[in-house]
Amino acid sequence: MANVSNQLEWMNKHLVLLKYQTVNEAVEQEMYPATTDLLEIAENNPNSEDFLHELENKKEYKDACAFLAYNLHNRAAVWWSYICVLDLLKELKKAPAKPRDIDDIGKPKPFTLPDWAKKPEKPPYDVDQKLAEFRNYRDKAFADHQERIKHIDPEIRKDCEEAIEIVMSEIRKEHGKDLFELLNAACEKMIRNQGQDFVIDIENSPITKARKELQDKIEASRKETIETIKAALPKVDLKAQIKNKRSALDSVYSYIVSPDEDNANNCLQIGNKGPDTPEGLLSLVAFWSFGDLAPKGTTVVKTPAGLLGNGINSLMLMLALAPGGEKKLKERYETYFKLGYEVAAGRNNWSKSVEEGKAPHAELNLYANLEKESGLTEEKAAETPNASNNDKPQATPVKPVINRFK
Repeated sequence: MANVSNQLEWMNKHLVLLKYQTVNEAVEQEMYPATTDLLEIAENNPNSEDFLHELENKKEYKDACAFLAYNLHNRAAVWWSYICVLDLLKELKKAPAKPRDIDDIGKPKPFTLPDWAKKPEKPPYDVDQKLAEFRNYRDKAFADHQERIKHIDPEIRKDCEEAIEIVMSEIRKEHGKDLFELLNAACEKMIRNQGQDFVIDIENSPITKARKELQDKIEASRKETIETIKAALPKVDLKAQIKNKRSALDSVYSYIVSPDEDNANNCLQIGNKGPDTPEGLLSLVAFWSFGDLAPKGTTVVKTPAGLLGNGINSLMLMLALAPGGEKKLKERYETYFKLGYEVAAGRNNWSKSVEEGKAPHAELNLYANLEKESGLTEEKAAETPNASNNDKPQATPVKPVINRFK
């Protein structure tokens, strides 16, 4: 006989997997942190479905995802989180994030001056042409000057010429040339000098040497700091990371299929190994959805209201901000909202995978890039069992609950 809890195809018309019919109930009972703007929207759309539709119409997908995080039924919420993580992993498989080397911290980057900031190229300087233009201008100016002198009274002109000659003779004695010849020589020299580049020995200048000495000191200090940071930071065990990520997905899927104490405790143990990764936080989200924070204890410790919603909300933000991939933050939130909407309507669920006896992540080889970087092949990774609390190998990765549905 089929397990009724896993036959959810009938729920395809309304958002039947929402816990609360109204926004106000989600705020009061699940501590949904609605902002003033969202509460104003809820005044006109108090029903949860209408509220979600209004957020969708406004393309406020991040807020819509947050509302789903606090309003989806626990098991459905974990499934939604699980398929969102898979969506990101598929995206990163196609376009992995570029690894950042710590050696690049503070490293000077080459600066290229943009074309618009560059000085325009000067046309070739023709000295002979410039001298010819100057001489033509000089001769014309002198001819015009002589023409104007003719209109001066002869006696006045004679007195002026005698005075000028006295001055010129004194200048000739001192410089060997009169004033006009000196002026002419200075102008022609200036024209010739403009055709020559002003060359400075930049490489051997004191400023360049001082600049290089300072740069060398800064670079030496930077490298010393990098070495100190490397020595202080723990080494990243990529092989262990991959194993934990696989274990997290295995455990979460087992919990979705069978949300019992053992699987909840499994999620807690594995999630605590990597809470800063999507898979690790997903495992903790699954644990928080169980409702009991001490699944192996004798007393039930009820999960506080809002803890699950906070966890899912944080997970969605982590996924949206993840480096690499082909989508930007807004596109990812839109994708995750659409997945969540399908889950809330019952159209996207775990029943098909249970019937097939195969977890959705099982054959996707989602960690090919990490395996290549760490030197761990997919076959070796599959052979390595998960670790328990004391890191001793178990006989199977997770509790084999799928077999009961075959």
